[in-house]
Amino acid sequence: MEVYCALFDNQLAEILPTQAKIIDEHSFHEELLQHEIVFIGNGAEKCNKNFGFRILDFGFEILCNASFLSSLAQAAFDKNEFEDVAYFEPFYLKDFVGTVAKKLV
Repeated sequence: MEVYCALFDNQLAEILPTQAKIIDEHSFHEELLQHEIVFIGNGAEKCNKNFGFRILDFGFEILCNASFLSSLAQAAFDKNEFEDVAYFEPFYLKDFVGTVAKKLV
């Protein structure tokens, strides 16, 4: 029941930073007292199952797609904000742990 999540307001200002969160019936309780939240993405279904009785908005019709980043990328471009791809490391939240496939004999 772990999801990767972040919470933003309607102007994309970060309210909660990106984190791994175990979803249960108490998840987002404090935030829901202060904000109306729309849950989207792959973790929304897990939240929907666990929140049960609460009246919440789940944006199941909202699909996560990289094409939605184009306006953010254009805004960064217009402000001359670029990443040095030679030194840029993506933020994966957790360290990568690689495994080696076992050879079948």
